[in-house]
Amino acid sequence: MPIVSFLSTSCHRARGWLQAALLVLGLLFVSACQRRPPEVPGESNIHVEKVEIEATEPGRKLECEHEGLFERLGMRPKSLIRTERTYSEFREAEDRRRIEAWWQTFGYFDVEVSPAEVVFDASRTKVRINFKVKENTRYAIGEVHLDKPPPELAAELSTMIPFSTGTREIDLEAFRKVRNDMADVIRRAGYGHANVYSRSYVDKDKKLIHWFYFVDAGPLTKIATIRVDGNVKIPNQDIIRRSGLHVGDPYKEGLRDTVVRDLLDTGAFAAAFVRVDTDTKFIVPGTAPETGGELRDEQVDTDGNLVPRKLPEGVNITIHVVESPRVTARFRGSFEIDPSRADTGVGATLWFRNLFAPLHHLVVDGRVGYGWIFGDRNRNASPSGVYGEALVRSIHSGVLGRLGDLRITSHYKSDLYPGFYLHRFEGGPGVRTTIDTGLFFDVDVFAVYSKAMSFGPFTDAERAALHLPKRDDSYGPELQASIVWDKRVNPVEALSGHLLAFRARFAPGGPISTHRYLNVAPEARGFIPLGKKLAIGLKAQASWALLSTDADGLPLTARLFGGGQYGVRGFGREQFSPRLERCTPTPPFFQGCDRTPVGGLSLVETTAELRFLPPRDPYGAVVFADFGGASATLNPFHEGVSFAAGLGLRLRLWYLPAGLDFAYAIVRNGRVQGIHDSPFQVFFRIGEAF
Repeated sequence: MPIVSFLSTSCHRARGWLQAALLVLGLLFVSACQRRPPEVPGESNIHVEKVEIEATEPGRKLECEHEGLFERLGMRPKSLIRTERTYSEFREAEDRRRIEAWWQTFGYFDVEVSPAEVVFDASRTKVRINFKVKENTRYAIGEVHLDKPPPELAAELSTMIPFSTGTREIDLEAFRKVRNDMADVIRRAGYGHANVYSRSYVDKDKKLIHWFYFVDAGPLTKIATIRVDGNVKIPNQDIIRRSGLHVGDPYKEGLRDTVVRDLLDTGAFAAAFVRVDTDTKFIVPGTAPETGGELRDEQVDTDGNLVPRKLPEGVNITIHVVESPRVTARFRGSFEIDPSRADTGVGATLWFRNLFAPLHHLVVDGRVGYGWIFGDRNRNASPSGVYGEALVRSIHSGVLGRLGDLRITSHYKSDLYPGFYLHRFEGGPGVRTTIDTGLFFDVDVFAVYSKAMSFGPFTDAERAALHLPKRDDSYGPELQASIVWDKRVNPVEALSGHLLAFRARFAPGGPISTHRYLNVAPEARGFIPLGKKLAIGLKAQASWALLSTDADGLPLTARLFGGGQYGVRGFGREQFSPRLERCTPTPPFFQGCDRTPVGGLSLVETTAELRFLPPRDPYGAVVFADFGGASATLNPFHEGVSFAAGLGLRLRLWYLPAGLDFAYAIVRNGRVQGIHDSPFQVFFRIGEAF
C-alpha cells in the first residue's frame, strides 16, 4: 500500500473513532435533564443571571473563602447539575442572613452585609444580584479547655483539638464536630454511653472565642442481652453466630460496624443496623448545623458545671436486618476506545439467595463483548471478534468458621488479544473471608484448562528468545490467592485513602500439569488530598511470571500484557508487551512485516496524576504521567523504559464516570518518539477513573 494512502486511511479511521467518542459524550450531556421544583409563595419566573458577593470597599478582596456559599443560597443560576432558583424578594432577605451566618462561622462576628443591589435587564426576565460585605475584625481563639476526660484517653483527646490559643483560622462548624470524633474514640475504648459537648463563649470586647469540650464518659459497658429483629428466612442463631456477639463481653462502639460488615458479607441481607440502648444520640455524618450537643436540665448544676449521668454498665443490643430478595438481577454495560481497539459489552449478574439453605446462595454471572482492533496487519485470524465470560458459583457462608465462606466456582472466560484468542475454563473450591473493614482474603484451588487460538506456531529460536510455549493448550491444577486492603473513600473517583493488593497464581508443572509457573502481582494506590477538589493520585502495579521451564515455555494464560487506559497510556490495551516480529516478502518491491505482542515475563506500570475533581460538579480534569517497562526477562526494564504524559477530562453524569485522555508517548521501550512514530494517543472509557 502506498505510504500516502496508508496514512490517509489511518487518519480517517482515527477521525471516525474520535467522532464516535464525541457523539457518546454529547448523548451523556443531553441526557442530563433537570426539572424545576414546585413554586413557593413569592417566587417569580425571573431568571437569576448571576449572583456576586463583593467587599464594600472598592478594590478590596474578601479574606473569607466563600465559593461553597453560592450553592447554599436561595437564588442561583442554572448549571449542568444544579437546578435554577429564580428571583424572590423573600429569598433576597434570606440570602442576606445566610451570608452573614457564613462569615460568622469563620470568626467574623462583626460582619456587615448590605441590602442586595438588584439589576434587571430591559425585559425584566433576568436579574443580576450583588451583595456587599464588610468583614471587619476576625476573632481569635482564647482559652481552650478539655473537661473531665477518662485519664487514659486525655492525651489522645487533647491532640484531636485542631486549634490553640491565638488561632485565627476559625471554623466554628468544624471545631464543634470535633466533639463527635472525641466521643467515638471514648466509646470505642469501652465507654458505650460516652458523650462530649462543645461550647464556645464569645468575648466581643476582646474579639476572642473561649472554647470548652465537656466530657461525660459514663461507666465501662458490657453486653447484657442480644435480640434479632426483621429476619424471616434466616434463623436468629445463625445471625447471632455470624455477628460474633456474646452476652457478658465488653461492649465497645466499634462492634456496631463489625457486626454490620460481617452480616452484609454473607450476601443474604440488603441492610443491617445495630441498635444499643446507650444514652447517646446518633448523628448522621454531614448533618449541619452542628449543635455542640444538647444538654438536659439535670445535666447542669446551679454553678453551670456539667453533672455526670448515672447510667448502668449493661447494655441491650438489637440486631435489625432487612433480608435481600430471593432473586435479584443486575445489568451493566461498558464502552471504551483507545488507539489500538474499541470494545463494547453487556453483562448481567443473578443472585439466588438461600437457594440451598439459609446463607447458602447461587450466583450466575455473564458478560459478552465485541472488540474491534484497528490497523492490524498480523498474519493471524481476524483482528476483531466476540469474547466474554460465564460464571456459576455457589456460596456457603460460615461453613469454615464464623467468617470463613466456602465457595465452589465454575468459570469460563474468552479473551480477545491483538490477533489471537485465549479460552480458559477453571473450576473448584475456594474460601473467602473479610479480615477487617476493606480487608479481604481469597484462596481458590482450581482445575484449569486453557487454549490459545492462532497464537503461534513458533520456531525454536522464537521460543527460546521469548519463552514461548510449544503447545497451544495448558491444563492442570492452579492455586490462586489474593489479599486486598481497600481504604479508598470513593472507589470510583478517589481523592483520599489507599488500596494495597497482592495476587498470586501457581501451577506446579509436571507430572500433574502441562506447565509450571508462578504469577505474582503486587499493587498499590494512594491519594494525597490537597483540598476538597484537588489531590495527587499515585499508582504502582507490577507482575512477574516465575518458575517457567525452558522446555515448556510460558503459556498464554500466564503471560503478561499491559498498556491501555489503566496502564501506560503510551500504548493501546494489551499492546505494552514484548513483540514477535516477522517479515514476509511481497514481490516485487514490498516486504510486509508485523510485530505481534506475545506477552512477557515481567511488567511494571506506574502512574502519577494531579486530579481536579470537584465533588458536586459534572466535570473534572487530570494531568498525568505514566512510567513502566515490559520484558521477556524478569527485569521489566531490560528492553528500556516507557514514559507517557498528558491531560484528561472527567465527566460524571447519571452517576456514571466517563474519561477522555489525551496522551503523548514520549519514550517507548527506551526510544524517544518522533512525530512519525504516532506518539499521540486518545483514550475514552466509561468506568473507574484510576
